[in-house]
Amino acid sequence: MIPTTSRRLAGAAALLASVTLLTACGNNANAPGGNTQTTAAIEPPPPPEPPPADVLAMFEKPRKPSGPLRIRIVTNAIAPFWDPMQVGMERQAKEMGVEASWSGPRTGAVPEQRRLLEDAVASGADGIALSAINAEALTPVINELMKKGNPPIPIITIDSDAPESNRLAYIGTNNFEAGRRAGEAAVKLLPDGGDIVAFVGVLGTDNATQRINGFKSVAEPKGIHIVSVLEDQSDKTKARKNVEDAINKYGDKVKGFLGVWSYNGPAIAAAVTSADKRDQYKVMCFDSEPTTIEALKKGNVDFTVVQDPYMFGLDAVKFLTLVNRKGIAEAKKEMSLPDNYVVDTGVTIVTPESINEFLGKLKERGIQSS
Repeated sequence: MIPTTSRRLAGAAALLASVTLLTACGNNANAPGGNTQTTAAIEPPPPPEPPPADVLAMFEKPRKPSGPLRIRIVTNAIAPFWDPMQVGMERQAKEMGVEASWSGPRTGAVPEQRRLLEDAVASGADGIALSAINAEALTPVINELMKKGNPPIPIITIDSDAPESNRLAYIGTNNFEAGRRAGEAAVKLLPDGGDIVAFVGVLGTDNATQRINGFKSVAEPKGIHIVSVLEDQSDKTKARKNVEDAINKYGDKVKGFLGVWSYNGPAIAAAVTSADKRDQYKVMCFDSEPTTIEALKKGNVDFTVVQDPYMFGLDAVKFLTLVNRKGIAEAKKEMSLPDNYVVDTGVTIVTPESINEFLGKLKERGIQSS
């Protein structure tokens, strides 16, 4: 089950973009006040290739046409962001008559996530959906575990992809496009440009890399530069301290903060308001945890880019169940999946002005955040 040449080339292009991003962030190339420098254009990564033909062939026939089915979802962290995913997961599992549950690492560590994956396989999971903490590190793990079952176990990714692995599908956000949307919103907030600091749990995740690259592709040409990206390794206490440290270090040399993971937005809002600096800094983030929603209502967040984790859970259960019951070709047909098996669940920009309308749409689904 070796990935095709074209798939490896796509991965190489994405890796090159990641290296460019990491080099810029690690060297702090864009010093505060240095908005006059020119920057190379950042292109979106190539679309992921379809799973290799030999991998698809493994799931051509129904894996388990009848009997109990157990679906497991392994997230990249434990956070309120995953609450609506659980609702979608449970709703679809009930409708299809299968069992579904989820777990996530309490730290941003790859070994802990690998253990959770191995536990899912050992417990007899019939299908696994994974939000990969680190695509490169987890690619061989995914490929190995898919071969362990008899018959093989279908594994897909949600939220954060591992596109070079043999995973059967990706269901989630086009993170580069989500970053672009954040960049467009930032340009409206900072029409004269300016330096900002970004915060994230683990920079090596595919979703973090693509969001930041997408943001930079729009914001940098307009004079908005990320001068530093601070990691917290999924430690929410450290996430808040990182913001406080940035306020003390940069002062009025930066104009705003960008939270890349779901809990970074609330950490930024809390630190900025506590320091009585709300008028000084723009607060930009992703997702809509309950604390982010409250901050939006109070005007302490300027915008957030909201994903659709409800659909992550719903579609993951549906796809993995259909692969087991009817085979992958029928699963693709019933769900109208594109040929590369990548489902973009889309994003929405939410502001203090649109928060009530957004909450109304959540209520229709029976969820309170997204």
